[in-house]
Amino acid sequence: MIVSTNAIVLRSMKYGDTSKIVTVYSRKYGKMKVIAKGARSSKNKFGASLEPMTHSSMILYRKEHRDLHLLSKAEIAEPLFRLGNESDKLAVGLAIVELVNMVMHDEEENQAMFALLAESLEVANNASQHVLNVLFAFEVRMCELFGYGLDVASCSVCGRNICDDAGIERAFFMLASGSVMCDECRSRLNAGGMKVSKDTVRSLLHFRSDSMSSVPELALGPQAQDDILSLLSLYVKYHIQGVRTLKSLSLFTNT
Repeated sequence: MIVSTNAIVLRSMKYGDTSKIVTVYSRKYGKMKVIAKGARSSKNKFGASLEPMTHSSMILYRKEHRDLHLLSKAEIAEPLFRLGNESDKLAVGLAIVELVNMVMHDEEENQAMFALLAESLEVANNASQHVLNVLFAFEVRMCELFGYGLDVASCSVCGRNICDDAGIERAFFMLASGSVMCDECRSRLNAGGMKVSKDTVRSLLHFRSDSMSSVPELALGPQAQDDILSLLSLYVKYHIQGVRTLKSLSLFTNT
């Protein structure tokens, strides 16, 4: 069956002498693999549409119960050229598609995930500052889609507002529940948790609720950045099967 769909390239690998096998996340069919014959030949008809992070329009021959489909045509649908030309954007964009490739199962349609992926890459491409925030917001919202949304506005025991209550100096993040406790409740219950500052809680709330386009406007200090990176990495690994340390982030730490 010949079908058309927009898709974002997650991964591309060589196949044979002139072809590629490309893993994409499509709007209509979720994650799928396609073979692009001649994509590495001198007569390549696909251009740059099969590069990782590229948002392309595709026509393919899709066969039910097959793991690999034949790509007939592909062209760039949404140009995101700055993602590949700036090292920090490259690292964040690759980390996002690497994460999607890890967590999504083959050929399960998820329109919300496609929309989140497409918007996140577009915002990262257009960001003039603080592009790592886009990865943070993507992880927070992805967890929400999986049913593991963060609940960090108030203490899960006493209900006090973490950010607005002057009597709360710090909070503790509970990995299993995605919630927080104030210091008093944690001590009283002899609970565990990861220590987080009020600024970290405010940032997580911003990443969860504000528009994606506003995410790069938030300035984080190096310590807050490291704390959020570690917290979200642990949380995603804890709740979503198959997640490993993102290799793409090594590019970010070297910039």
